[in-house]
Amino acid sequence: MNRGHITNIPDECCIEIPGYVDRNGLQMPVAGELPLGCAATCSASANVQRMGMEAAVSGDINLLRLAMLHDPLTGAVCEPEEIWQMTDEMLVAQAQWLPQYKDEIPRAKERLATADLNGTRVKHIATRGAARKAIKSIEQMSTEKAEMRRMAGETDRGNLTRTH
Repeated sequence: MNRGHITNIPDECCIEIPGYVDRNGLQMPVAGELPLGCAATCSASANVQRMGMEAAVSGDINLLRLAMLHDPLTGAVCEPEEIWQMTDEMLVAQAQWLPQYKDEIPRAKERLATADLNGTRVKHIATRGAARKAIKSIEQMSTEKAEMRRMAGETDRGNLTRTH
């Protein structure tokens, strides 16, 4: 546990820092502050994990959904409707291990049975997540190759002019 070793992230985070063992046991020095960008990422992850833990202890489906929504990768790749569906799928698949959600699991099964599904993805979503991009074919990339090289060369010289 952090316990003040890294001063700008929560104390309850699990951390890895250099330490040593001497005759008094395991010694963990104060490492000080992380750079602000690293601390922000670690703190955000810690808060998502805290939400997940609180959701697991309390059986709060809404907090569980929020924890999954706020996970940086999940939120970047999935739309909220996909995350709600993924939460339902997880609850149903892991029901035997999640007695705290016993009242919510039948509702999750019903939502899954009546949802407009396409495999494991919500079918009606027009967009495909903030981090998803259209996949290009080899032919498309070949066609764009000359323009990309020209743009790279112009950028190297500091005088990029777009032709489109």
